[in-house]
Amino acid sequence: MKKGIIILSVLSLFFLVSCSNTSNIEVDVDNYDAIQARGTIIVGLECAYAPFNWTVEAANASSIASLIDGTSNYCDGYDIQIAQAIADGLGVDLILKAVEWDGLIPSLAESAQIDLIIAGMSPTAERALTVSFSDEYYNSTHVVLIRSDSEYASATSIADFIGADVVGQMSTIYDDLIDQMSGANHVNPLGDVPTIVTGINSGTYDATVLELPVAIAICQSNPDLSYIQFTSGNGFEVSYEDSAVSIATRQGDVTLLARINEILATISSDQREAWMVEAIDRQP
Repeated sequence: MKKGIIILSVLSLFFLVSCSNTSNIEVDVDNYDAIQARGTIIVGLECAYAPFNWTVEAANASSIASLIDGTSNYCDGYDIQIAQAIADGLGVDLILKAVEWDGLIPSLAESAQIDLIIAGMSPTAERALTVSFSDEYYNSTHVVLIRSDSEYASATSIADFIGADVVGQMSTIYDDLIDQMSGANHVNPLGDVPTIVTGINSGTYDATVLELPVAIAICQSNPDLSYIQFTSGNGFEVSYEDSAVSIATRQGDVTLLARINEILATISSDQREAWMVEAIDRQP
């Protein structure tokens, strides 16, 4: 009888702890006071997009890495340093949740399972219909990733990829930009960057479009790959909203968004670049 009571008590405690992460959080209200009372900020990201974010086992975790909620693994990267700076500025603890890319906005705006998206996300007009975005915390240059021995390795313009099979990540600007590569074959997008890299390494695809820091990180881990950064007038035409990288909040969280922008304003451009360089050097 006692054993049954003890087990029930443990299960009840686990249930309460599990539910406490999102208690008193609603989709259409200003949750700043509730987040402060809870003492945690829950950030969603893929943990599969180095150098912005990646997964690492506990034994290999750096001092920057943070535990992924519900797992024994850690997430590291540039996004983690930004997320920790936000949590510290708010005076709360950081909780990370690994969420697939297409599930990030629903997890924030519909189910309130996370409070922020800090995942290398661009503040596009389409996304802004559902969520609100902070000021940028990074600004991206877009490049093309290829095999070093590719017939397209000498390309100097995005117009030089005639006949190339180019693949992008689903639901991202990188997939949209392929349409600017006149004459290239825009193949069906894939769900994540590691799968795309595998496809390029194997010769299934010729190229993909990525942000410069991501391409640098990939090439450091894959010596048979390289990237092409185009000169002005020869590369992609990208709007500010597609080159900026911002933090997403629920549209009702106006106080939280204002505080995030105040915190971001204290992080200098030199510090941001230093963090990105460190993340590139640190990524596996």
